[in-house]
Amino acid sequence: MNVEKLAVPLAVITVIVVWSTTPLAIQWSSGGAPMTSALLRVIIGVTVCAAAIMALRQGLPMNKAALRIYAVGSISAFLAMSLFYAAAQLIPSGWIAVLFGVSPLMTGALSALVEPETRLTPSRIAGLLLGIGGLYLVFSAGLKLEEASFSGVVLSLLATLVSSVTSVVSRQLVKDQPLSGMQITTGNLLFAMPLFLIAALIVEPSPNIDTSTRAISSLIYLGLIGTGLGYTLYYFLLKRVTANRISLIALITPITGLCLSSWLNQEPLVTEVWIGAALVCVGLSLYEFKPRLGLRTL
Repeated sequence: MNVEKLAVPLAVITVIVVWSTTPLAIQWSSGGAPMTSALLRVIIGVTVCAAAIMALRQGLPMNKAALRIYAVGSISAFLAMSLFYAAAQLIPSGWIAVLFGVSPLMTGALSALVEPETRLTPSRIAGLLLGIGGLYLVFSAGLKLEEASFSGVVLSLLATLVSSVTSVVSRQLVKDQPLSGMQITTGNLLFAMPLFLIAALIVEPSPNIDTSTRAISSLIYLGLIGTGLGYTLYYFLLKRVTANRISLIALITPITGLCLSSWLNQEPLVTEVWIGAALVCVGLSLYEFKPRLGLRTL
């Protein structure tokens, strides 16, 4: 196995770990100032990434194609991250992991429009329907608990939709460009930082930042690992495989996210959410793996 083939599975494993731990870290770090926490996370991430590309002497391209990539990536990062941080104030982190788990189904449906190899076969449509069923159960759990929980579900789902749409668009933009994942991440965060700053000043003019050890540690983790490393590896993969294949990482994160939130944050184990997560995972399995078995019909 050459270095390139080994790098891809290692990147996938790392992204799985990052995506599984990010919802819980967001909840621990955001406290009473979610937008300010998101801003600080971006500042840490862009500082580390900028230092890395300078050390590697890569530079930051500013041609028209690169600027287009940065624009799409920065808007995506701002919208998705802001929505996820808002959702983390309303629902358990495990729920966010489950809702983000439907991103492969959203991405797959969108990818079918621009990437012929991802066309919707009968088995993939069945997988989509199972995922929608799982999503419905999470929605019903939010409705049963309280209005705030339902609002958190909606915000998290909107964030997932933004991520899915922009992953498909970004795939088309980056796949033929000579930009590294680190360069793309640096450009995206650099362009997104003013958006977070303006939003933080408007929404939280006097932020009540949590300065506990857990909150600060989570913030540093999100800046260094969740943003710097996570985004870099995401774009590394996006240049090498299709967008819907990358999003299949979320096949694992609904379950790992629920387990982590229950174990580390003592979050309640809501039956509907667990069943919903199971349906999402089964739907994802059917969506991705059944066509590979050579079975042409259901």
